[in-house]
Amino acid sequence: REFRDHFLLNNTIGRAFVKFYYSYSPPIANIIADHESLRFAVRWGLTPIVGLSWAFLNFGPLSTLILLVFISSGLIGLTRFGRKPHNRL
Repeated sequence: REFRDHFLLNNTIGRAFVKFYYSYSPPIANIIADHESLRFAVRWGLTPIVGLSWAFLNFGPLSTLILLVFISSGLIGLTRFGRKPHNRL
């Protein structure tokens, strides 16, 4: 709610998203509520979004974006440089 009020409702795109969300989410939420595995998948999938909204509220948008750049850079570095070289004959 805080993220919605502080960030989404303060601009046209955010207000359109909130309107869309409140229009279409109740039937989707009903489907999700009836399926345990779907509930688990949705909760798991929403975890990064909840974390980002928490970071935006507690650290501010700029600090959160800088943090995301560092995390992304670290993950890219791990995947690029953490591989073993291929042996070519």
